[in-house]
Amino acid sequence: MPTRTFVAAVLLVFVSLPVGLLACGDKFLVPGRGVRFRDRPVNREAAAVLLYAPPGSRLNGTVQAQPVEAGLRTAGYRPTLVTSESELDTALHGRAWDVVVLDLAHGPAILRRLPAVRAPDVLPVAYGASKAARGEARQHYRRVVDAPTKQRAIIRAVDDVLAERARARSTDRIGG
Repeated sequence: MPTRTFVAAVLLVFVSLPVGLLACGDKFLVPGRGVRFRDRPVNREAAAVLLYAPPGSRLNGTVQAQPVEAGLRTAGYRPTLVTSESELDTALHGRAWDVVVLDLAHGPAILRRLPAVRAPDVLPVAYGASKAARGEARQHYRRVVDAPTKQRAIIRAVDDVLAERARARSTDRIGG
């Protein structure tokens, strides 16, 4: 008799459960966990990224410690690493760049070198900058990266800069 009662109770539980809970695996699909729902830049493959990391700069140390250039390439970007001022000048005037990643300390000097026509977005990386200096930098640049500990931080920052650039272009076309 107890087995009949047990079987009847189990059947009653299964019959009373909502159909969605009986589905295979669907109950484990939770939106927002493990999936990033955010805007992706318009076209990573078409974006050219210039990394300026002269020897002795903290960005050069980051580029050496973390494979930033390889990470950008794996993400779909076309990165180029330059380490001297002459290479930088050649690169800036040799082709059009979408983003130039550099140390915040080099930012003002590099801004003067950028071509006036179709100037790239500058993405400075701040190492040990005071809160006031970072706040001032955020007024001049679309985005500032605070001393990245992982290569993914620079990739996300480049994504954000390009997404914001694409949004600005689309609102210019709509508004103008």
